[in-house]
Amino acid sequence: MRIEIREVDETNIGDMISVCNPSTISEAYKKGVEIKRVWLLEMLRTYGDVGLVAYFNRKPAAQLLTYPEKADPTSLKRENVLVINCIYNPLLEAQRKGIARSMVEKLIEKARGKYEFLLTHAFDTGEFLSQAEFFERLGFRKITKEDLYYSFSGRALKEPYSGFWKEGEEYKRSNEDIGKVLIFYEPTCPFTYLWAHRSKEIVKEIAPELEIRMLNGWEHPEEFVSRGRNWMLVNGIPIKSLPIEKEKFREELMIAIKT
Repeated sequence: MRIEIREVDETNIGDMISVCNPSTISEAYKKGVEIKRVWLLEMLRTYGDVGLVAYFNRKPAAQLLTYPEKADPTSLKRENVLVINCIYNPLLEAQRKGIARSMVEKLIEKARGKYEFLLTHAFDTGEFLSQAEFFERLGFRKITKEDLYYSFSGRALKEPYSGFWKEGEEYKRSNEDIGKVLIFYEPTCPFTYLWAHRSKEIVKEIAPELEIRMLNGWEHPEEFVSRGRNWMLVNGIPIKSLPIEKEKFREELMIAIKT
């Protein structure tokens, strides 16, 4: 058994991306991958770091994606905060080997002296140990149920994660959104583009008369933030479910279309 953890650079970006690849790769997912690849290169050339990739018996097995909060135009842009966007170890034979723990411990030592806080939004994939519990075991403190931080200084961090993965806020419907569909994705994850594309196709099937716009939230931060950070709005009404939830998603769409 051989485990190796490497920093991500321009030579192994493809390895980092491949960790998350689904068994079936669609054209929409490939487009999402290309968006992420361009973004990773930009982050590397601007900030010099995007995280870690772990290899198990020479095969890419796990990834930990980070970026300075100030890099995200939709965020609070704090200079002293490094965001852990996600950590993922889907390879069955590489699980329960301490790989994810080792990656976070390596990150903590690497970030010490450069940042005051590490910050993450611990969304639950339902596959393994909950991310919130995982990070708590490594010394992270809770701000909310899903927002956790690691403090190098001992000071408390009061404002939580403010990026794409959080559930959208309440949004007061605007007249300019009536008859339109806005779908946001972000460059950090190909699945957000895939979901956006699937959502667009479903809306076209149900209500072809509606105007649909798919927007990169990092390239259109004002539009994303001004709409309560909701990833999708139909007729100005936020959609909370994802297209992978099938019937629930279609039901939400129909209610919004008729409202």
